[in-house]
Amino acid sequence: MKRLETIWCVLAILLVFPVLSEAETPAQPASSPFSLTLTPDFTVPLGSDAALFAVGGGGTLSGEYRMPFLPLLFAGAGFGYSYVPLKSVTTLSLLDGSITAGVRYDILRNLSVRAYANGGYYYAFLNNGSQQKAANPFAGGGVGLSWSFVPSLSLGLGAAYRNFFGLYNDLSVSLGVSYTFPVAGPASERRPQPARPGLLNADQVDNPGIEGQGLVMRDLAFGHVFPIFHAWYDSNPIGSLTLINTGSAPATVITVSLNIRQYMDAPKQSATIPEMKPGEKKVIDLLALFKSSILEITQTTKLAAEVTVNFTQDGESRRLGKVETVDVYDRNAMTWDDTRKAAAFVTPKEPVVLFFSNNVNAILRDKMNRAIDRNIQTAIAFHDALRQYGISYVSPPLTSYAVVSENKQAVDSLKFPRETISYRSGDCSDLSILYSALLESVQIETAFITIPGHIFMAFALDASEDEARTTFSQTDELIFTEGKVWVPVEVTEREGSFMTAWQEGAKEWRENVLKKQAEFWPVRDAWKTYEAVFFPGTGSQPELPKAAKVLSDFQDDVSRLVTREMFDREAALKAAVAKSGGSAKSVNALGVLYARFDQQDKAEAQFQKILAKSEFVPTLVNMGNLSYLRGDFKKALTYYNRAYKQAPTDATVVLAVARANQELQNYGTVKETFDALKKLDPALASRFAYLDLQGEQSTRAAEVSRVKNVVVWEEVK
Repeated sequence: MKRLETIWCVLAILLVFPVLSEAETPAQPASSPFSLTLTPDFTVPLGSDAALFAVGGGGTLSGEYRMPFLPLLFAGAGFGYSYVPLKSVTTLSLLDGSITAGVRYDILRNLSVRAYANGGYYYAFLNNGSQQKAANPFAGGGVGLSWSFVPSLSLGLGAAYRNFFGLYNDLSVSLGVSYTFPVAGPASERRPQPARPGLLNADQVDNPGIEGQGLVMRDLAFGHVFPIFHAWYDSNPIGSLTLINTGSAPATVITVSLNIRQYMDAPKQSATIPEMKPGEKKVIDLLALFKSSILEITQTTKLAAEVTVNFTQDGESRRLGKVETVDVYDRNAMTWDDTRKAAAFVTPKEPVVLFFSNNVNAILRDKMNRAIDRNIQTAIAFHDALRQYGISYVSPPLTSYAVVSENKQAVDSLKFPRETISYRSGDCSDLSILYSALLESVQIETAFITIPGHIFMAFALDASEDEARTTFSQTDELIFTEGKVWVPVEVTEREGSFMTAWQEGAKEWRENVLKKQAEFWPVRDAWKTYEAVFFPGTGSQPELPKAAKVLSDFQDDVSRLVTREMFDREAALKAAVAKSGGSAKSVNALGVLYARFDQQDKAEAQFQKILAKSEFVPTLVNMGNLSYLRGDFKKALTYYNRAYKQAPTDATVVLAVARANQELQNYGTVKETFDALKKLDPALASRFAYLDLQGEQSTRAAEVSRVKNVVVWEEVK
């Protein structure tokens, strides 16, 4: 026992002396990856060996090297002594040499865990002076917990299993002490350093006067956060910081993350930097992935934002951190630095919006004029329904669009469509958002139009440019852009008819386009950047206006539109009929005008005048079209076949024959005639491509392409 006590004293002196020496050093040096550990233990024999051996003790002196390039890993070597009593009268001494490999992880600033495996060679002898000796390999492994209470000194608690092959196996429990050597070098190169990877305080991180401490964080700043853009911040910054490597060693494996605990499920990683060399500087944009619950914020509030920088430097894992206050506005707030942002408020899938639009759409079932674009009729119905519902235009003098849009950083408050319906009022931006949401909910494309001090909206027609120019006499009231035709609507016109709102919107567009100060923002394009949000809650269903009143206003508006479009044309065509003495060409043109605007009885009267005298091909097609629209496909085919006999290579005639046969399920004839049409007029065939299909597939394709109830009128031959 005296021999064991002597060994313990020597080892303790070896460890304590450098610790005391370090305490006298004025400037604490940086620690190296090398450490020395003394581990006293007691041992418990296991299994059948417990019958021969009793509880013993001993210790190990070992050195450890922590990999700078892989700081989780370490390797080491050591020498140990164990004193093991036998249950007979003597005792056993074990001397061993080992090598070790393991993993160490810092779970807190001063606390780490480790697991390792080791092996080597042992030499054993009895302490009774006999000549019995043994030497063999041994192997083992264990786990431990280490706490650093001063920069270079730590205590450790561990447990290990050891198997001394050919002798015995045991379980050892240890309580040891470890000393980490300082880096040698001139005093001028020494620098302050945290004892273990952990959180530097704010003074260390942000004080620009402290150099040589390694990677530092500076200029942390946040902009205002708007909940409406919570998804946008996933890839766009809410703030920034600057990282500077003020040390003499590279910083590697750098990650920067942000967390706002109340409204984020986990920290959002903003950047990963493989390496920053000494003196290098980088500006980092900070990102955030918010939960949708941030939309529950209804007044401006302050939140704590935690920024964390993890990295490796001088062989150690380190962490910088700082908490900064962030101002978060309410869910209705935004700035007008980018008009597209307003698209985030356009919520076509919101239940109240769907309830309103679907119920108004149901009023129109079978009541639409087949000659007028369906999209414009839907917009008419929504305009009339909102007027009947009591939606009014209210513009607060201090926060109107005209005021806040002048200052791109001024914060405006916009209403969601559900709120505008609930409050029954809104300014020009609120009403533009509401109109757009209703129309988008029934798959009609919309856009915002901005002019100085004002915003209104437009919607796209289903018709092509050529069809729109044929249908509408005043094409300067339409917007033609990128192959689509749009109708501008002055949403603040709440008392007049849809025609009044359309004409006012068109006037504003024309005047400001000439001055090059009108801008056009399609909502669906804007959604690619600023997604439509999900407004929290379901909301109460609005009490819709009376269906009969909405329908009456709708039919009056459509009648005004038809009258406006027909008035001048009808007068001109009647004059042409009189001048030509009732020629087939002029009478047919007048009949087509009536047919285009769904005045079928007047159209048929004109067509019959011609057919009473001759088999005029355009009129035969047009009479067939009237029967086709009425659903009498057999009668339609009769007229089409009469035209086909005279003009078998006329593309419009061939199309008409194919369509009537498709409805009558004469698919053989359809294939023959449609194949001919592809050669005669590929563009026309492409428009009616559903004729290549049969049955339900054909019907669905015709509805999707919106040509099921479209016919091609023949005017001039």
